[in-house]
Amino acid sequence: MISPLFTTIVIVAGFIFVFMKITSEKPGDGIKSFRERERRANSTLKQPLDDLPFIQVPFEDIPSPEPAVNERCAALFAELNNLAGKKIVNLTGISNTDLKLTYGAANLPILTEYDQNFTSLCMTLHELGCEYKNAGHEDEAILTFNVAVNVGTDISGTYTTLAEMYAEKGLYVEIQRLINCADNIRSLTKSSTIKKLQNIIDSHTSAVIKLSGDDASSETDPDSILPADILDILETVPYKSSDQT
Repeated sequence: MISPLFTTIVIVAGFIFVFMKITSEKPGDGIKSFRERERRANSTLKQPLDDLPFIQVPFEDIPSPEPAVNERCAALFAELNNLAGKKIVNLTGISNTDLKLTYGAANLPILTEYDQNFTSLCMTLHELGCEYKNAGHEDEAILTFNVAVNVGTDISGTYTTLAEMYAEKGLYVEIQRLINCADNIRSLTKSSTIKKLQNIIDSHTSAVIKLSGDDASSETDPDSILPADILDILETVPYKSSDQT
């Protein structure tokens, strides 16, 4: 008679064998698939680049620095002028393999250059906005940060700095707009940026609610104490990004 202990050992050993086989095959399959895609990508012929979403530097929306601001603002504006003569494309989040499969391996260097120009545009706009803000030119800073958002920047600091400026003005609906814009970026910073923006809304609205609750002696309707923008936020369903659904 076969002992129950022996039967148990055989069954457990069988499960372990199947588990190890499955787990050992998955990484291999992934590597094999990646190598096959790379092989096809590297053999893809050069394709036209006419359908690329080229970005123009929107000078009509960027405030031009006056001499009274500072020399750094003028230098950054000059950098934007230099970028205006180059081709700019936002390829954030698109792998080199996918780029080669779509446009051909021979086009990868020029596509990388286009993407680097986009990174330079976003960094220059962010720094220019910060310079305006630090110099006390808040309106110019807000306009500049918004240009960066509109071209699709993935720099988290651009969104959060602009959001803090909006919060100080009580423009919470504008921060919600920034959350919607951030939800469209193709960057690893997407989720953390959205979380930071939501935290800015939460921290400022909760502070206002606390202040209104402390005034127990007031006979005023509590809702009238809160800015209209805050009430709009509080009455909406909590934001959930597409990658959380």
